[in-house]
Amino acid sequence: MRIFVTGGSGFIGSHLIPQLLAGGHEVTALARGPHAFPPGVATVRGELVAEAQGAVRGHDAAIHLAARYVIGERDRPAMYRANVLGTRAFLDAAIAAGVPRIVHVSSTAALGATREPAGEAHRHDGTFRSYYEETKHIAHGLALARIADGAPIAIAIPGGVFGDGDRSVLAATLRDCRRGKLPIQIATTSRFQLCHVTRVCDGLVRILERGVMGRSYLLTGTSVAMPELIARVAALAGRSPPRAVPASRMRPVAWLADHLKLPLPLSGEALRVMDGSAYVYHSETARRELGWDPGDVDGDLARYLQTL
Repeated sequence: MRIFVTGGSGFIGSHLIPQLLAGGHEVTALARGPHAFPPGVATVRGELVAEAQGAVRGHDAAIHLAARYVIGERDRPAMYRANVLGTRAFLDAAIAAGVPRIVHVSSTAALGATREPAGEAHRHDGTFRSYYEETKHIAHGLALARIADGAPIAIAIPGGVFGDGDRSVLAATLRDCRRGKLPIQIATTSRFQLCHVTRVCDGLVRILERGVMGRSYLLTGTSVAMPELIARVAALAGRSPPRAVPASRMRPVAWLADHLKLPLPLSGEALRVMDGSAYVYHSETARRELGWDPGDVDGDLARYLQTL
């Protein structure tokens, strides 16, 4: 197929495009600035909202990966433009261009916290622990509304993704721990899921190639908590884990960081994310319909932690 990709220069996109090329597909990538894509990738330069209209025409499939992911985001308008307006512009452009297979990449954050492992139909309870979660929830709703109107859209819903090239707060925290530069950690029972980026990309390729338009597919892996990850990284480095501090004791520091715009990873949003909530989902639909498997997540994670 001839596939149009947004977010191809990002973490997941940089792994997805080589997989698409290896599968014999032709790829067109939208990029805001200069980026060294693999040979053979056609590049469209520009902003998503402005350039999507004409660029996507003539493609057999399109996948929307572009998003802004920051916990403790201070530039909320930028996140809204990227995650909400960008999604609306892309989906409407692909629909207007008659693209027969459109994949919107959502997030388990868009579905919200769970009490037990849930599926694609889980409804968000309206408690947003970050602005990222809120904007991805709105974008997810935009995709569902267009599906209800008959648009050929499938929704991919990954959980947490790790691997080479990850520059998220999670990756930075684990690297600091490995280097002995993480003085404390927040005591939390919050749980989320992790899956290696190559496994997630395999799921995205399967959805692009043979997913049922109108369906949603969760692509989730192993359930973990931050203290467990930090303990594993500390053990690899041959040191004890950083001292655990209750979130309540760090709220004044987070408030100062937010209001004085200090360059700290700690923020009010970060503390809300670690409030003891769980974002745990099963991937039975992707396993059953697409033959997808998250693989040996624990082994993938162990190998990744060794590279930090």
